[in-house]
Amino acid sequence: MKTLRNMPKALKAALKLEHKGSAFYLKMSQKTGNILAKKLYDQLALQEVEHIGRINEIYAAIIQGQAWPVPPGKKTGFLEAEIKKLFLKLNRDGVKLKPDNTSGMKVAMDMEWYSYKMYEKLWKEAVDGPEKDFFKHLMAEETKHYEALSNVYAYMTDNGDWLERSESETWNWMNS
Repeated sequence: MKTLRNMPKALKAALKLEHKGSAFYLKMSQKTGNILAKKLYDQLALQEVEHIGRINEIYAAIIQGQAWPVPPGKKTGFLEAEIKKLFLKLNRDGVKLKPDNTSGMKVAMDMEWYSYKMYEKLWKEAVDGPEKDFFKHLMAEETKHYEALSNVYAYMTDNGDWLERSESETWNWMNS
């Protein structure tokens, strides 16, 4: 099997970014005392690991001389559904959440923005078809990651700006 050094440049950059992201989210999950933030970090780490797996699948196909595989059709909205389930349960149980390490959440938002911009660049440089679709899908996922972090951060810090944002970006169910 070929080494990472022989991996196409775009895949190598994506793989490095996803490894960095998963390690960061696992570290943040261990550090936080806020159960909502912990769930979010755990879900984000899981999604980063899924991205790593997909990148490795693509690379395996390429080194075997196969075409770039078509990405599976996967919804990008299940992150919100997972957080909503926990949020509703915590509200039902009367659990009061205290802000915890909000500066780490801001770092995470910056990281997701950087990831989006990098995938946007790779998307623009990609060949039409599955390669372009793959980077577009990653852009959509990074957008959802950013929105999730932004919503939980705004909720934890009780930021009034949160309600003024676009309804497409705000998880209105957190206002109940």
